[in-house]
Amino acid sequence: MDELKKNTPRLSKLKKENPFGTPDKYFDDFSARLKIKLEAEKKIIPIKQNLIIRFLKPAIGIAASFAIIFLLANLPIKNFLSQKVANSSVETEFSEADYLRAMEGIDENSVYSLIEETDEGIEFSDEDLLSYASANTSEYELFMDLNNN
Repeated sequence: MDELKKNTPRLSKLKKENPFGTPDKYFDDFSARLKIKLEAEKKIIPIKQNLIIRFLKPAIGIAASFAIIFLLANLPIKNFLSQKVANSSVETEFSEADYLRAMEGIDENSVYSLIEETDEGIEFSDEDLLSYASANTSEYELFMDLNNN
């Protein structure tokens, strides 16, 4: 506010006229100059793009978009799943061929002795049995067993 009061005498001394204007005789030959520019624009032939490039530009853009989306989605998922697998203990399932290969080195007497052995010395707690049952049976199987009994 104080600045306005200080500058008021200086502002009142300025001339109140429009500082902008057109050059002298600007509009005398304006129409002739305009016609020349319009004719020059008509003479310029637009450069046609190659049809192949015109059709490939959108396709390349879409392909690049899909590639970026795939990379942005794939890398975090891949890292997350690899950490999940590393952290969890995954039991591998063996096929029949794997069992046959494992059994090749065992003779009949060893198999019979393993079958006949009893595990009388081993005692399982309720918690061990519960964890074994929950790991090796599905909820559906438990439900069906309860309904059948």
